[in-house]
Amino acid sequence: MDSSTQIIDLAYLKEMSGNNKDIMVEMVEIFIEQYPEFTEGISNYFENKQWTQLGAITHKAKSSFRIMGMSELGDCLEKIEHYSKGNQKVILQNIIKNNHKLDDEDLKVWNNIQYEDINDINLEYIPELIHYFLTQSPKAITELEKALREL
Repeated sequence: MDSSTQIIDLAYLKEMSGNNKDIMVEMVEIFIEQYPEFTEGISNYFENKQWTQLGAITHKAKSSFRIMGMSELGDCLEKIEHYSKGNQKVILQNIIKNNHKLDDEDLKVWNNIQYEDINDINLEYIPELIHYFLTQSPKAITELEKALREL
């Protein structure tokens, strides 16, 4: 992606807000406020291999990024979410296979993912996706801040 390529597209936000500048400004400001929570959480959960939490925060973040017209970053977050669930499923399958009992939190997660068609997810994709997200999202925030000043 070269420096002239736009990462954001506020068309959906304009449509959703009825092109109401006040609503658009408020939503962009809220997103910018939430952004550090998303990036810090994603970094920390990935570094600590906390797949359930990584899946949860990327699930929460992806719709926010898409509303702001960051469709590629939204797609990236969706893939991270999917692979995180797959990794968690493999971990829980191994616990069960070794005849260990799941604790209450793991049992809740297992009940949510056991029938999903995600197995043997390849871990090598997650670091690449995390890197893409963490390098492209600050550029998107810069674009968003510029767009906010122009609203």
